[in-house]
Amino acid sequence: MTYSRILVPIDYSDCALNALEYAISFAKETEAKLILLHAYHIPVPAAEATMSINSHLVDDFIKEGDEKMKRLFERYPELDHLVEAQKNVMAFATDAITSEINESKVDLIIMGTHGASNTFEELVGSNTLHIIRKSNIPVLAVPNEVNRFTIKEILFSYDYHSIDGKEIIQPLIDFALLFGAQIHVLHITDKLDRIHSGAISEAKILEQYLKDIPHQYHMLAGEHVESEILEYIKNHGIDTLAVMPRKHTMFERLFQSSITKQLVHHSKIPMLAFHS
Repeated sequence: MTYSRILVPIDYSDCALNALEYAISFAKETEAKLILLHAYHIPVPAAEATMSINSHLVDDFIKEGDEKMKRLFERYPELDHLVEAQKNVMAFATDAITSEINESKVDLIIMGTHGASNTFEELVGSNTLHIIRKSNIPVLAVPNEVNRFTIKEILFSYDYHSIDGKEIIQPLIDFALLFGAQIHVLHITDKLDRIHSGAISEAKILEQYLKDIPHQYHMLAGEHVESEILEYIKNHGIDTLAVMPRKHTMFERLFQSSITKQLVHHSKIPMLAFHS
């Protein structure tokens, strides 16, 4: 697959603007086009008011959205030649994003994530979490702490299950080829002498799938998967973490533990979530 059309949800927060800056760099690097999407909805009390009041409120929201988008283009002049479309729509963010995916046939979503928290929902924001889990296209979640664009070392932490064909990891392969990046495949077990034959067989299959891409395998022993991943990210200059939310049980392990804050917030790297 290609990454030629990128959807960038915008709510004008610092988090969203940081993700936009990342998307701009991505688009420049790949000659992709951006679709900027701002979603708004009428507050519930107002929605219960008369239609005439709603009409005025809608006009106000549209005007405010247009003004903010205009200031955005003034702040980032390069958007003039990178943006294919800019949209202000009245809808909940997740509904607007889902609709836009189908309407514009986008290849990738780049969204911002929030700072450290004790729960995954608060960490990446409920909108980002929802899109990651439901989207049928890759989502690149960019932490607010990311301050430069680089995709050269991708960590794919995987537990060696459900790789039934190359097409399952094709989004990861295409992503690595696009940037000439190296893929680090990391398997963590409680003890190295307990690595089962299935894991070894899966590793051999992955070797065939990744034969045309610079890659390396690492099998580490450790009781805490998440802390081992964090340590690997720090020690190997990893700039992107790749996960498979639907097929990948590691996804739930990563985002149901208290160490998630350290993994995503402290590692300060984007996360590519893709589905087979």
